Amino acid sequence: MGENCISFLIGHPDPGALLTAELYASVQSVINTSQASIALQYGPEQGTQSLLEVLREKLRREQDLSIQIENLMVVAGSTHAVDMLTRLYARSGGVVLVEAPTYADAIHIFRDHQVELYAVPMDDEGLITSALEQQVAELYARGKSPCMLYTIPNFHNPTGSTLAEARRLEVIKLARRYGFLIVEDDVYRDLSFEATVPRSFYALANGKQVLSIGSFSKTLAPGLRLGWLLGPEDAIQRCIGCGTTQMGGGANPFTAHIVAEYCRQGYWEKHMAQVRSLYQSRRDAALAALERYMPADVRWTRPAGGFFTWLRLPEHVFAQDVKRLALQEGVEMASGEGFFLNPSDGAHHLRLAYSCAAYDDIDAGIRILAQVIDRARA
Repeated sequence: MGENCISFLIGHPDPGALLTAELYASVQSVINTSQASIALQYGPEQGTQSLLEVLREKLRREQDLSIQIENLMVVAGSTHAVDMLTRLYARSGGVVLVEAPTYADAIHIFRDHQVELYAVPMDDEGLITSALEQQVAELYARGKSPCMLYTIPNFHNPTGSTLAEARRLEVIKLARRYGFLIVEDDVYRDLSFEATVPRSFYALANGKQVLSIGSFSKTLAPGLRLGWLLGPEDAIQRCIGCGTTQMGGGANPFTAHIVAEYCRQGYWEKHMAQVRSLYQSRRDAALAALERYMPADVRWTRPAGGFFTWLRLPEHVFAQDVKRLALQEGVEMASGEGFFLNPSDGAHHLRLAYSCAAYDDIDAGIRILAQVIDRARA
C-alpha cells in the first residue's frame, strides 16, 4: 500500500518513540569512553555483565524477584531465545504445546525444528487449563510426552488477553504432574496500562520448570535486538554452553553496554511512563471506535496492555474477504489464519495492532473496517 494507507498490520513500536535524546546520549556515552573498545569486542557468553546487573535489579524492583546473576542470560531478542530453547529442549520430533491462537513467528520457528505441535484453545481470559489437561492426558495415552508449553501470558499476541493468576497456578500444577517445561514469552509485561500484571509463571513456580523471556524490542527499540532469559541455573548453564552461544561471543555486546548505561542513568522509568501513556491512548481510541462503528455481531477483546486487539467476525463473514476489501479502501490488518496451527480456525478473526497506527487514523480506519465488514456479508 502507499504511504496514505492506515495500517493496523504490524505490532511494532511507534517510530517516534525510538531514537530519544536519552538513548542517543547513552550511545554517545559508550562510544566516548575507554569502554568502547571492550563493547565492540566479543563478549561473555552469558551476556554483558553490566546489563545482567541492571536486569537483576529491574526484576527485583518490578517483580519482587530475588534472583542471582546465574539465573539470567542476555539474548538477541525473544526470537533467539525461542529458537535456542526449541533446539535444546524439543529437538526434531519433540512434542510442543502452543496456544490457539499464538504468535505466528513462533509457529514458524517450531516448524523449522520439525517438532510435533499441538494446540490448546483459548477463551477471552486466555489459555483454557481444562483443555490443556485434556490435551496432555490424550498425548500421554498415545505414548507422547510434551517437552514444553509455549505461552504468552500477558497482553497476548494476537489476542491481547492476560492469563489470570489462578489459571497460571493450574498450568504449573499440570507442568509438574506431567513433567513439561513452561516457556513464558513475556515481552509485553512492561506495557501494562491499568491494573497490576499477574505474577509471572517464573515467580509463581519459584523459578522451577519455567524459562521466562523478556525483551527491550517492544519498549525501547527492536533494532537493538536485545532481551533476556530468566530460568533455573542449570537451564541457563545449558543455554550458555550450547554451540551457537559458545561461538557467538555473547548477544550484542555493544548494544548491551548502551542499554546498561541507559538504565543506570535512570532513563528507563521515564521512558516507560511515556510509552505506556502513548499506547494506552491508542488502545482507548481503538476500543472507542470499535464500540462506535462495529456491527452488533462483531466481538473483540479489551486488552489491559500491549499492542493488539482481536476481532471475531460472524460465521458468514470471512477474514480474507474483509482484509481484501479493506485494503482496497486503504486499511490493512492481519487476518487470523496465520496465528493457528490449523489456519481455518482463524478464518473469522482479525488482529488489529494499534501500536504503530497514527492516533488520528485509528477512528477513521476502524470506521472503514466496519463498513467493509457489512459489505463482506453480501
